[in-house]
Amino acid sequence: MTTQEKVKKIRDITMSPFNKINKALAETNGDVDKAIELLISQKEADATDMANRKADANIVYSYVHANKIGAMIVLAAQTDFVAKNELFIQLAKDICMHIVSSPVQAEYVDEQSVNEARKGIVLQDLYLQTQGKPVQIQEKIVQGKMQKWYSEICLLNQKFVKDDTITVRELINKVSGTVGEKIEIKKFVRLSA
Repeated sequence: MTTQEKVKKIRDITMSPFNKINKALAETNGDVDKAIELLISQKEADATDMANRKADANIVYSYVHANKIGAMIVLAAQTDFVAKNELFIQLAKDICMHIVSSPVQAEYVDEQSVNEARKGIVLQDLYLQTQGKPVQIQEKIVQGKMQKWYSEICLLNQKFVKDDTITVRELINKVSGTVGEKIEIKKFVRLSA
């Protein structure tokens, strides 16, 4: 395999910049598989750095199941290059299928998007339920029940229906690490007939 073919193969899989691909090939003595592993591990390490980046390249994706239930999302990446990529489109499809298939209907993207008034009502209710318990125990109970509540109503906190060992957030972070760009859900909706 020529160097150009190696670079093309690695680029197709990792979508890394050419200079990083060439550097990874040099570090791994031309071993394509090791270069891919190296680039993916570097991208996963950069995932936390991506959180502060702006994602403005949006796509709208929809999925309808049996003409009875459907979902639509606005999914964003940093560049059109990634937003048009098959991996990104597959992620959009997987998230829509999750929204349709999930036994618990998500209402919000994440904890930050939950209405403060609603959050306050739930917190007040939980404190009333744990009234009479020692303060430290009460705090732990309320915190645990809030996390459970978030895992039900926040899409990013839900267990992914295709692989319940990860959350939707972890799925997005995995793809984000692979493509090397921030990916976020801007909006979503679930509809049924």
